Formats: sequence, C-alpha cells, structure tokens
Amino acid sequence: MATTRKPLTFDVDRSPRTPSEVPKEATEQRQQVGARVTTAVYRQLKARAALQGATVQTLVEQAIAEFLANHPQ
Repeated sequence: MATTRKPLTFDVDRSPRTPSEVPKEATEQRQQVGARVTTAVYRQLKARAALQGATVQTLVEQAIAEFLANHPQ
C-alpha cells in the first residue's frame, strides 16, 4: 500500500529574520492597508517572494513605490 505524502508548504511571511536582515525602511513607522486579490494572484505573489528571498509585504511595498514613481500627479 502506497502512503500519500502531504505537499510541502512554506510561509515566507513567518520566516525568522535576524536584526541584520531587517531593511532600514522596516524601522520607519508603518500604516496598514488592506486589499483583496484573487487567490491565483496571491499564490503567484507568494511564490515570487519565496524565489526572491523576500516577503510578500516587501514586494507589495516595492510595487506601490514603483507605481507612485511612474505615475506622478
């Protein structure tokens, strides 16, 4: 009888970081924002973050900063 293995999962957002790995921006005051995205988009974002060794939060902040820089008022 074959045993069924559970798929390997990971949570980049909960991975431990040493103080030297915390970016300078992380010490700045933060404001929480909320957004809803499709499950497919979130999975892609989380996978990309894992591949880059970053967090979802970091990628979202980078995307917002890039958008603001490229779309001045």
